[in-house]
Amino acid sequence: MNGMTHSHAQYILKSESDLDRIRTKFLQMCARAENMVGQSIRSLLERDARLARSVVASDPALDNLELEIDGLCIRYLATAKPEGFELRFTTTIMKMVTDLERIGDLAVNIAERGLDIGPRPGLGPGHEIEKMGEAVVDMLRDATDAFVSLDSSVEARLRRKDKAVDTYNRQAFKTWIQVMTTQPDDVPRALAYTSVSRYLERIADHAVNLGQMILLLVEGLDVRHTR
Repeated sequence: MNGMTHSHAQYILKSESDLDRIRTKFLQMCARAENMVGQSIRSLLERDARLARSVVASDPALDNLELEIDGLCIRYLATAKPEGFELRFTTTIMKMVTDLERIGDLAVNIAERGLDIGPRPGLGPGHEIEKMGEAVVDMLRDATDAFVSLDSSVEARLRRKDKAVDTYNRQAFKTWIQVMTTQPDDVPRALAYTSVSRYLERIADHAVNLGQMILLLVEGLDVRHTR
């Protein structure tokens, strides 16, 4: 059960209201953040400098969406004096856009590391980073879908997926440490890949935060700092 009444669902999904505008802008931000992450990973794996630069260039638009959504939420809180679900909806959105903005920053960091590495042949990013990339994009998509369907079970799913990302991160770290101790010429690339692995692990953490906010929105249950 997602804890959501039919009347609430109708209000959020169909009414022409400030809440609809907030919801629409938020979903646009979700899509942009997910796209930035996916493109940043692709630019690294394919050594595509043009794609990496497009990720960097798209960050201001994500920042502007955060500011616009915050402004809409503040205005709604001040004018509508919401209670219950509508209050949770507005306040959780304001928290979630912060996570999305930070996800965008981390996608930029990944793209920039790819630009640092450059297009020349050499040490590749490895199996773990590719798998982490697939996992974090899946987590972001799952969080967005759960927000739309008001599926509070997403929080538990995202925590499970985050553990898999953590495992890949540990494996990748061991790989790059081994490379740095045995292949001195590859140290700069290994350091860059270590950073990428860490950025992906942080994106997964932010996805878990999104899941926690969806749980709070739907069920009124705040599990931050308890799991």
